[in-house]
Amino acid sequence: MKKEVILPFPKFDERNERNPKANMEEIPVRPGMLFRIGRPSNLYYEFVYASLHFDRHKLSDLKKLLQFQGIEVQVVSILKMKDGSTIASLSRTDGKTFSETVTKLFADISKSIRAKELLG
Repeated sequence: MKKEVILPFPKFDERNERNPKANMEEIPVRPGMLFRIGRPSNLYYEFVYASLHFDRHKLSDLKKLLQFQGIEVQVVSILKMKDGSTIASLSRTDGKTFSETVTKLFADISKSIRAKELLG
């Protein structure tokens, strides 16, 4: 009797429908595009940020982001990061600021759209 190796997460074939990379299509995001802030993908937003200083983020800052759910935002600019990811700078369409300290939000484009934190 041969011993069979059991893999906890078998590797999917490229043509398999369950492979998320096969079904994922990149949406070209340009400055001026309108989005709506969706629901957080976890307890808090994972891919929408109040600032790009990740070492300064606090739990209270993450809780403040929850009040912006459903607000319509516009892409102001797109930033290319060293690791290859693209970050969108977002502002409100009504011209108001998000809060006293937050004038713009930042979102990792591909991850936030995939997690439905940004809705097109």
